[in-house]
Amino acid sequence: MKNYLQNGHIVRVTTPAGGIASGGARVSWDNTTKEVTTPAAGRFPIGVAVEAAGNGATSVAVRLDGIATAAA
Repeated sequence: MKNYLQNGHIVRVTTPAGGIASGGARVSWDNTTKEVTTPAAGRFPIGVAVEAAGNGATSVAVRLDGIATAAA
């Protein structure tokens, strides 16, 4: 997995083809698909989307919460 340093605590990460929730929504890392998506069982909560990422979006800006977590 590549790692990029970006300004502040916001990183841009890949999303599923159908997009994810609107800005301000909690997001989680899906280690199976290697994408950020909506929270669900088996996914790791990572922070909140800082912008909308609707259908067709390939990435989303996420504000990381800085809390180490186990899968939900």
